[in-house]
Amino acid sequence: MSIQKREREGSIRRREPRSRRRRQARQRGRCWIYIGVAAAAVVLLAVLLPLLLRKKEEPELVPGAIIDSAMTAITGDASDISYLQREAKIQYNAINEPYKYGNEIVFSATHGSISYTRMVLYHIDTASSDTIPAKVRYNNLTGMVMNDRYIVYLDASATGGGRICCYNRQEETFRVIKEYAYAMPKLNLSGDYLAFLQQAGESTDRLYVYNLQTGESVTPKVFEGSAAATGGVYLDDTSLIYAVTYYEEEVLMSRVTVLDLLTGQEQTYDWSRLVYAPAKNGNYIAFLSSASGVADDIYLSENGAQPQLLVSDVTNMKMGDGFLAYTKDDAIYAYVFETGKNYRLNTTVSKGLLASVCGKSVCWYDVTSYDDVDIVKYADMEW
Repeated sequence: MSIQKREREGSIRRREPRSRRRRQARQRGRCWIYIGVAAAAVVLLAVLLPLLLRKKEEPELVPGAIIDSAMTAITGDASDISYLQREAKIQYNAINEPYKYGNEIVFSATHGSISYTRMVLYHIDTASSDTIPAKVRYNNLTGMVMNDRYIVYLDASATGGGRICCYNRQEETFRVIKEYAYAMPKLNLSGDYLAFLQQAGESTDRLYVYNLQTGESVTPKVFEGSAAATGGVYLDDTSLIYAVTYYEEEVLMSRVTVLDLLTGQEQTYDWSRLVYAPAKNGNYIAFLSSASGVADDIYLSENGAQPQLLVSDVTNMKMGDGFLAYTKDDAIYAYVFETGKNYRLNTTVSKGLLASVCGKSVCWYDVTSYDDVDIVKYADMEW
């Protein structure tokens, strides 16, 4: 499907060749997840690196030196299950942040400009797409999460700020949940619950939980001053997990909290290390960490036990149902908790970048060729 090109919002400038403008849009679409990863790394470095430098030198972390590598550390080659991968035959060249739920993939696309202002729902069974008439105030629709009832997304301004919006799929209605003025919140959706961490000032973060069915919103936590929640929040059914930094003898560490939204009960864990972007599935908690620099090591805890190093030097990670997916060295991997086995989802002759995980579905970009067309692939995990 061709996309009509036009000059952006009345600005007066020389028209560029269509091929060049298409290439710019494609490159922006393929780079949004890279930008998200890079932005998270920059924020982490800017806030935490000066603090981490106060720590005493630590020896290099080696999986076999601290855990029973035969039981939990990823060793040896991953099993190849690339036969599960499928390509989404999406008729758009620029595909921004695809998110797969069931047999549908939601994403945003360009529409007459290089901004992502069109929301599209792709149906895998029929290889067809529908445009959802999302109301756009700013420059880009991004950060989309979806289930059978809702599509929640950010209407983000290129200059900062924006708003959190929700599309009710059954009623076909839109509503604005909240405006934000600073960094883009990371949205997490589970059933009727939406959770996100919002920066409310230079030294204030607020954790919000929103019931999309009733419209009720609560703020269970406010973080002031040096205490900060790192990496957003994560919803596992009705359990909310987040990490807050603190000092112990001038060493920066994190306290992980699991909050039951139904009972209000909290369970905290102090693992004597920095915790970034914790995620929970059943009895397992995974997070990113590092002795210094960018948090690119994955740690895993079972039943609240001391976390163990799983794999190092990853690009990103996302929690699934019974497994953890991540990108490492341009490959898409899935580590299954129950069996302790590691699998590779894309072929050995291709390159991938993880885009989203929902349930047992994994969705990624095929970045083998870096051409003008975004290629989205997916797999439904089996083991």
